[in-house]
Amino acid sequence: MAEKKENIARLIVVLPMFMGALMKGSNFETAVQLNSSEARSLIYIYKHEGGTMSEYSKRVGLARGSFTAVADSLEEKGLVARVSASDDRRKCALMLTGSGKKIAREIDLQFKRHLAARLESLSGEDLSSLEKSLKVIAAISEKL
Repeated sequence: MAEKKENIARLIVVLPMFMGALMKGSNFETAVQLNSSEARSLIYIYKHEGGTMSEYSKRVGLARGSFTAVADSLEEKGLVARVSASDDRRKCALMLTGSGKKIAREIDLQFKRHLAARLESLSGEDLSSLEKSLKVIAAISEKL
């Protein structure tokens, strides 16, 4: 079991390099200037609207304080709004504004086009293997 965990650890190191290779040459143009953390967070909120700040910080891989700064910036830019998430006044959910939805759709479309171009050189077999592997990673991510 220890050997399997060591092999997994060695492979996990490759994930940031894989993401870097996929994102190489990406440049998403929008009406509002966003840094990569803001764009990533906006897309995640777009796909999972109504979550709490702590849920989003975990899912986008930012510390709570860092995510709060991103959320503040997105709110200042008029892309998200904080709304009460429950009876607990300390918890708030993030909802996209109309502008936020528009910008998120633009980024999502540009991202899909970029990925399609980056994956063009892969064979059908490679694409199938990649899809299967990513589904497994996504499912395990939910468990963690």
